[in-house]
Amino acid sequence: MDREQLSLCFLKKGNTFLLINRNFPPFMGQWNAVGGHKLSSETIEECAIREIYEETNISVQKVELIATFTWNYDDGLGFIFISNLDEKIQTSEFPKQTKEGILDFKSIEWIEHPKNTGIIDDIKLFLIDIYQKKIRNVHYHLTYDRNRLIKAEIKDGLCIK
Repeated sequence: MDREQLSLCFLKKGNTFLLINRNFPPFMGQWNAVGGHKLSSETIEECAIREIYEETNISVQKVELIATFTWNYDDGLGFIFISNLDEKIQTSEFPKQTKEGILDFKSIEWIEHPKNTGIIDDIKLFLIDIYQKKIRNVHYHLTYDRNRLIKAEIKDGLCIK
């Protein structure tokens, strides 16, 4: 059986990121990046572009693969993408309620604030690494205990299979 794959997409506009407060598990009620499960008929890049549109109604033409991740509670493989949003996207039109949850732009200061418990732990880790430390082409292995990140191991190189 093939390993389940999913995309996690960070959408940047200026100094903010479009996040979603999910209506459904996993991590229901927490701020997350947009993304979802890959269909058997698509590439992981096509999955990222499709999921961005399905969850935000925003079309992007290009995504950049920057990291991969696995976790301790199943055999899935995640792919982390970034995309810069078009100037036509107006942050003033947010927050916006969708079927999937509430979309809103959040600043890196809000995301990384030490007292912010409303964002998924790995999202905070990924964004700090990606946008402040400029880390690229790495693989994260995440160890969770009941939706709480307790350990993150980082190795050079992407995990593709």
